[in-house]
Amino acid sequence: MLSQLLPMLAITFTVFILFFVFMGIGYMVKKKPLKGSCGGVAKLMGDEQCSFCGDDPNKCDSLMAEQQENALRAAQLGKSV
Repeated sequence: MLSQLLPMLAITFTVFILFFVFMGIGYMVKKKPLKGSCGGVAKLMGDEQCSFCGDDPNKCDSLMAEQQENALRAAQLGKSV
């Protein structure tokens, strides 16, 4: 029984490690943080509205654009955000 369990654990551990390595590479290439769907888990739990964007996915995008714009302004002023 142990001889069947160890290879399965090794494969599972390897898949998780590869998953995190590829996520890291994707972050380094795109330089964008990971983001979830608008209210994904909240909708599964029965909540009516997304607490972040109020069920308006464009608002989430506009907030991200505003944050990037503010970061650029701060960089131009020589300050870190």
